[in-house]
Amino acid sequence: MDNPWYITLFKNYARHYDAEPFTQGTVAECDFIERELQFDKQLKILDVGCGTGRHAIELTGRGYQITGIDLSEAQLARAREKTAEAGLCIDFIQADARNLPFTNQFDVAIMLCEGAFPLMETDEENEAILSSVAKALKDTGKFIFTTLNGLYPLRHSLDDFHETAGEGVSETWSSKGFDVLTMRDHSRVRFIDDTMETHTITSNERYYIPSEISAMLKRLGFFQIEFFGAYNRGSQLTDEDFEMLVIAKKHVTNQSLVSSYTGALEQHHLGRAYRVIMDVLKHLQRELTQALAQAKTTDVYQGYLDMSYVGVTTPLLQSRDLKLAIVYEHVSGNFLAWLSAKNRTIQDRYRLYLRSRVPSSFTLVEKGPGVDAIMEAVLLANADFDRQDELVSTLVDKSIRALHAIHLALEDPHDGSVSSC
Repeated sequence: MDNPWYITLFKNYARHYDAEPFTQGTVAECDFIERELQFDKQLKILDVGCGTGRHAIELTGRGYQITGIDLSEAQLARAREKTAEAGLCIDFIQADARNLPFTNQFDVAIMLCEGAFPLMETDEENEAILSSVAKALKDTGKFIFTTLNGLYPLRHSLDDFHETAGEGVSETWSSKGFDVLTMRDHSRVRFIDDTMETHTITSNERYYIPSEISAMLKRLGFFQIEFFGAYNRGSQLTDEDFEMLVIAKKHVTNQSLVSSYTGALEQHHLGRAYRVIMDVLKHLQRELTQALAQAKTTDVYQGYLDMSYVGVTTPLLQSRDLKLAIVYEHVSGNFLAWLSAKNRTIQDRYRLYLRSRVPSSFTLVEKGPGVDAIMEAVLLANADFDRQDELVSTLVDKSIRALHAIHLALEDPHDGSVSSC
């Protein structure tokens, strides 16, 4: 059985591929990707159908972490050679985009210049690529890719396009006819490989209209799907664009959240981390009890993976039906100080009273559903749990300072008294 046309094309065509005119826009294309990623170099990027690594190498040189995959070992060999010449280190993997070996590992996937999609010979294989990329992305991952715009051949001749675009260095295309029923073009491709041997093959490329792409991506859990002219976010897609740019974000579903949670439990990471947090809070509760002789501290409230806290009530706070909670916020990883009240009526009264008296270290929390704090302060961000004694000591000191600031704010200006901890 003959190999698919794209296997034959890319079997030994890496150096000549790099010389083609359509591969010369790498810098501008990576400029666009950087802007789209808001220059966040902490993001892990998967380059699907990376070819000879032109985007991966350029982005790595700019400080990004890239993994490149391609089906062609010849293309990857050239990518590794160019990477070594540039003095860089990139993980290039020979893999089939229809069955990627990744699950929830990447923040961003790029698939540019028709990297894999839509070269497959059936619609099911093309959709399998999108499905495989979706699986490789994290729950809030972004997918940026280009593909052939099905609106273009409905209004224009593909032969005219290839003639206008000009012949490549070692590759020429001529359409054998666009099938409007299947939205596929079968073209005669003549190319010279890296051994200078001439080949003639027949391609089989699928052109997609935006609604088809949108439907597939929505089935795979993507939302906020946008279409543009290739590499130009400011250009609305029209039937004048030969390629379309697609930008889509994954949607966090209940199932994906539960899957991540159970996966963490299976690896015992979540349980261990939770126990460390509880140990620190219990240690903090003991130290606060000793440091604040006149105050009362509550047992640790473990919470529901949103927040856990230790409560502190001084005589002044108790007389006002108020309490200070030293909170660990699980999502942000910050320790906070929350001033809270016995009920909503008292909470509203002190929110109004403190509006013009909020200490500089605190922020007034506006009233809303589920809001328990009157005002809050960040005690410690990015806590170092490897230094637990230092961590607890710092939290005790900052908690006492927070209490003192609250007492000053609650001071009655008419009786001149100043409460202390």
